[in-house]
Amino acid sequence: MPSFRRFLLLLSLSGLSFGQTATPPTQPAPSTQTGQPAPAAPSAPQLDPQAREQVVTSLREKKFDVALSQSKALLAANPTSAQANKLVGVVLLDMQKPSDALPYFQKALELDPNDPSVHSLLLQAYAASGDTKRRDEQRAILRGYHSDGKHPDISRSAGYMIESFPVGDKIVQAFEFYTPYGTFHLYYRFNVFNGDGHLERFLTLESDDADQAAYAKEHPKEAAAGERRFSLDSYRQNSGGQPTRDPISTIDGQPIYDDLRVRVIKAVQEGPKPAAGTTVVTPAPLSAPK
Repeated sequence: MPSFRRFLLLLSLSGLSFGQTATPPTQPAPSTQTGQPAPAAPSAPQLDPQAREQVVTSLREKKFDVALSQSKALLAANPTSAQANKLVGVVLLDMQKPSDALPYFQKALELDPNDPSVHSLLLQAYAASGDTKRRDEQRAILRGYHSDGKHPDISRSAGYMIESFPVGDKIVQAFEFYTPYGTFHLYYRFNVFNGDGHLERFLTLESDDADQAAYAKEHPKEAAAGERRFSLDSYRQNSGGQPTRDPISTIDGQPIYDDLRVRVIKAVQEGPKPAAGTTVVTPAPLSAPK
């Protein structure tokens, strides 16, 4: 099983958009997504860019113990650097040691409380360690940043990654949108990668306006209270390279993430439906949302 958190290194050190983070986890992120490092706290020491790049290279080559040693050496030389603490935490997260990563992210937040990217990393670390309460606290913090008008990088993004998790030989990345996205009003997107890191398909939770009249007729009180009908759908390319949409199930009311996660795991385990049952569509491209 290849590592599926390597791309988080750049997420923690650069101002990446939501679309940029939805990339195959085995792709060498530094060569394709490198941006300018997020500004550190005014009094924080700057990390040696060459030393930091050595950590990136070690991660790319899956030399995780080497990357950990290198990142800890950077931290030892810069003990008051939020970026150095984040770097060690990201390496540990990439090594699938979220509980070990948490103290470094927490220290980074203490050193630079104005860095919202730390909350994205805390969210993923809490999710990976099974702490759903603190996971959801971080989701709420990010939503607050998105709407407060004081965090332009977050307010411009479409959403955030909750977690990555394995399902058999697949890797699933779970993203949540701040507001319903696109023509079909997507609330969540689950990218499904194979063992080689190639995007096979993605699943979405969406709430098409066209489905709401029937829902309101069947459940008038719930619809009047603002609830909606949702659908879990699968998108992939058919043999002709065209995007296709396969309905999986409908969900009435307001789905809870953990219940949705169970449905997604089941759908990934069962695999996609035969191509004959698909409908060619254009509103939801297979590329990552921007």
